[in-house]
Amino acid sequence: MKQWVTKRYQADLEKIAQRYQISEILADILVKRGLFDWDAMSRYLFPERDAMYDAGKMEGLKEAAGILGQKIKEGKKIKIIGDYDVDGVMSSYILYHGIRLLGGMAGCRIPHRVHDGYGMRDYMAQEAFEEGYDTILTCDNGISAVPAVEKAKELGLTVIITDHHEVPKEGGREQLPPADVIVNPKQEKCNYPFSGLCGAGIAYKLMSYLFLQYGRTDCEEELLVFAAIATVCDVVPLLDENRIIVKNGLEYLNNKPKNIGIQYLIEALQFGREINSGDLGFRIGPCINAAGRLKDAVKGLELLMETDKKAAAQKAEELVALNEERKEYTAEATKRAVGLIESQGLLKKPVFVLFVEGCHESVAGIVAGRVREKYYRPTLILTESRNGLKGSARSIPGYHMQKELSKCKNLLTEFGGHAMAAGFSLPRENLEALDLALQANCTLTEKELTEKIFFDREVPLADMTEVVVQQLEYMEPFGEGNERPVFAKRGVFVASLALCGKENQIARLQLRDGLRLYRAVDFQCELHLGEGIRSRYGEAVWEQVKAGQCNSCEIDILYQPEINKMFGNVEFRIVDCR
Repeated sequence: MKQWVTKRYQADLEKIAQRYQISEILADILVKRGLFDWDAMSRYLFPERDAMYDAGKMEGLKEAAGILGQKIKEGKKIKIIGDYDVDGVMSSYILYHGIRLLGGMAGCRIPHRVHDGYGMRDYMAQEAFEEGYDTILTCDNGISAVPAVEKAKELGLTVIITDHHEVPKEGGREQLPPADVIVNPKQEKCNYPFSGLCGAGIAYKLMSYLFLQYGRTDCEEELLVFAAIATVCDVVPLLDENRIIVKNGLEYLNNKPKNIGIQYLIEALQFGREINSGDLGFRIGPCINAAGRLKDAVKGLELLMETDKKAAAQKAEELVALNEERKEYTAEATKRAVGLIESQGLLKKPVFVLFVEGCHESVAGIVAGRVREKYYRPTLILTESRNGLKGSARSIPGYHMQKELSKCKNLLTEFGGHAMAAGFSLPRENLEALDLALQANCTLTEKELTEKIFFDREVPLADMTEVVVQQLEYMEPFGEGNERPVFAKRGVFVASLALCGKENQIARLQLRDGLRLYRAVDFQCELHLGEGIRSRYGEAVWEQVKAGQCNSCEIDILYQPEINKMFGNVEFRIVDCR
């Protein structure tokens, strides 16, 4: 059973509530989110564009803008090298479109996920040279591309690196590529106030500074939308400057963005309502990502570059169809992975190392994430590749995936990543040895293998009025590091329940708290409501509840309140039960 955890701080909630004209419920959440002074609270509640930091304070950015400005003036060709994920595509477009708006000549190279792999390669420098490019400008990659940059410099190319990944170190010293200039706020000598930008965030900051040098005021309207999409999809913390980027980018997105490709992608997805940060991460972003997963990420970039309405509509429809195909691959591979765990009795193992036959390598990371979510175990999903096995890994707090793989590097062909996610490859004959080594090295305790769910405050359902719920929307945009608030209520009763959805996985129910009934929904009822009732009353009672034969089960719930758009009242989304 999951462990429910909350934070406790002493604060004058009445004073905070009066200052901002908000409820004490929201005031309490602000404090529990680490906002301990008026400046921090005001910056959080009012994420305006003029609160963004001076881009010129980022190490190397002025120099990079100066070089680009000179290259544009001289009519030199600039080759942008990005990445095949959403961040890489969006940052490539920001640089490409920005340079062209300023009169420059730019082209893009998006690596192919399978044929090229991640990052700039030395042959890409050779390609750029042979195509007559003068300058290489990377985005969302390049900080570790030492051989490729060396090759580019041998060919006489100017190289500008913009990246947001950790700087490689050896013996405690940074190992930087020999580029003309590097823009990455994670460099030790960079004093920029916020280092959590994604690749597109850094590309946007570079172009916004360059636009100012040209006296242009349209950077935000032209480019901020793409930085916002990438910021959510790259799962960087939605705090500080990232919060400003996403909040304001969403405003432009909801007021008909200039970009025709995005307009038609929104139309193809049939929103029919205001788009929020969750839509960026779970609907728009995956369509861009699907191209890189199943075909070529260039298709996502081509949609953004398209200026013909009919062609844009066709390209948008193709990306939506690709994403539906990706969903099917993911669901099937996840089902096979779960089958392996259940049939082979792997629940006794602290780490899952699963070779999933037929799993498309591009969805292995998504499958690993879903298995990790279901069982709360560090999970490695392996698939066939051209040169052995290729794997994607997702972890849990307390298990540093990159470090654990590093302990087994003698078994691996290559690996990389960070604490919560990693990618790797190895010869097929080393699979069993890798599994044994990871299990032997694992020090996770039973307590660490019990998932913790953090909730913000215990609140009776009656106190969640429409006014309070509307005020909680001040916390938008939600995402990594700024999750939607979760509340607890003990001792509510299930008054009625109806199942729906393709597999009866959704429960629409009425809860009784005191003398009143409240509408609620559980989108994963077997995992949440079912688990809570089974743990208290047994499997038979849960079956009776589903059949509508029992309406007296008392449970504790974690919930998120929301305004039901159809009925205009407060509804409660269940996120866990016990």
